[in-house]
Amino acid sequence: MFKSKVLVLLSFLSLVGVPALAAAPEPIPEASIKVPPMVKEQSVSTYVPSSAAPGQGLAVNIIYPKKPRYEKIGAPVVVVVPGGHGASGLDFSMHAAQQGFIEVRFAFPGGGKNGFVSTGIYDQRGPQSKLALKDVMRFAAGAISDREGKSINQLLPVPVYNKVIGAVGWSNGGNVLLSTLAKYAPELKSLGWLAFYESPLGQMFYLPTLGGAQDMMSNKHYRHGTAATGHVLVDCQKIYFQAGGSKSPGAHKKIGESEIPGLLYFDENGNKAWEESCEYAVSYTTEIGLDKQIYPVMYLKALAKLPEFKPPGNWPSKLATAAEAQAFYNERDGSLNIKDVSAAFPNVPVCIFGSRLDHLQRQPDHPHIAMQYNAWLGAQHPYVRLNPDQVYVAAAALMRANNFANNKPNVSVDADAIDLLMEQEGIVPDYVFMEAAAAELSDRVLKGKIKTKLEEPLVNYSNGAKPPAEPAASEAKK
Repeated sequence: MFKSKVLVLLSFLSLVGVPALAAAPEPIPEASIKVPPMVKEQSVSTYVPSSAAPGQGLAVNIIYPKKPRYEKIGAPVVVVVPGGHGASGLDFSMHAAQQGFIEVRFAFPGGGKNGFVSTGIYDQRGPQSKLALKDVMRFAAGAISDREGKSINQLLPVPVYNKVIGAVGWSNGGNVLLSTLAKYAPELKSLGWLAFYESPLGQMFYLPTLGGAQDMMSNKHYRHGTAATGHVLVDCQKIYFQAGGSKSPGAHKKIGESEIPGLLYFDENGNKAWEESCEYAVSYTTEIGLDKQIYPVMYLKALAKLPEFKPPGNWPSKLATAAEAQAFYNERDGSLNIKDVSAAFPNVPVCIFGSRLDHLQRQPDHPHIAMQYNAWLGAQHPYVRLNPDQVYVAAAALMRANNFANNKPNVSVDADAIDLLMEQEGIVPDYVFMEAAAAELSDRVLKGKIKTKLEEPLVNYSNGAKPPAEPAASEAKK
């Protein structure tokens, strides 16, 4: 059920007839991934009013634990902002209830499933999506009630602790989370902590335009290590746009986006014809109301210097201009908001999760992780750490602490050494790391021990699940 990202990547490469990356580790046996014992998760669904979702409101699902994390005050609340580029996060769970949390998940306007949908129109994580997320977070904090006039505290059969709440930006969810916090900071003062799961912040990572899990190769024109400085450098001398053709036919239609003809790629041999086996092509995104392919501004500016594409006369009609792309990313690129979020929430601890084989990006220097982490340091944020404290991961995984990364907070990272700071693959499912991050940050905030070095978790919690029975000695030998 919980396949290693290593196995997924190697399977894809073998299907398309491409050898694995030179530095790829040996395949990890699926049986080596330890899934901690879980108890059954209960949930309640409701609609939350929002001007972004006129009428019925926002579809919200609340997963709650049988046993609250904090015995005397209740279960802390975490809002999980879904990854991907779609409108719904209702199918997603990071299983925070297994650590005694109340997990709030939701659908952006226009999204949902099986008749349980949010009203409104999906705008690709734009202004309406941010307004919706703000209202979901205020509901989670008890500041507003649902459509029937009930607070989250009244809806659940367990005591709710939401004096402060946490938020997890899962992959691309980190972008809209940061831009929402920057825009609505005065209304979201209940925020107590933040965590990010391999979030692709920055134009080059919003889609993996330097090479991703579905690409046959990485973009070799990226200058290794530059993302860690905050300024991604790519040699764009060989960039070219082919009016016809497509990198991944049907991929956009599958997720409800427009299929727009055209291909932006690095023309290695200068013949102005994409050769998939040896030339890197860039993925595009779209926006409602703009029937054009959108790429990072750096690529578009480089393209505009080519004689055949100098705008406005010969610019391809299906290709966004640099100005149009910049406007798109100004609304959606969370990296632009880190400084403002840090200033608005100076006491909110931050944890960034990163593994050695990212679920989306594939450059070996982990550029999106290094860039985000160092951006928080550059904003002089009081507490930011790369990967949760190993004592919390060990507690969530029911394993020894020395299996996991043990990084000090607020220490700058170098591109050449960052791989040693990342979590290893194939030990536990990734959501276990995010459970640990939530537990650590919430406990630190509650206990007022943000910077304290820990020898053990601040709260001793067990979900009460019984571990699977060990096979008898005679059976184990078979």
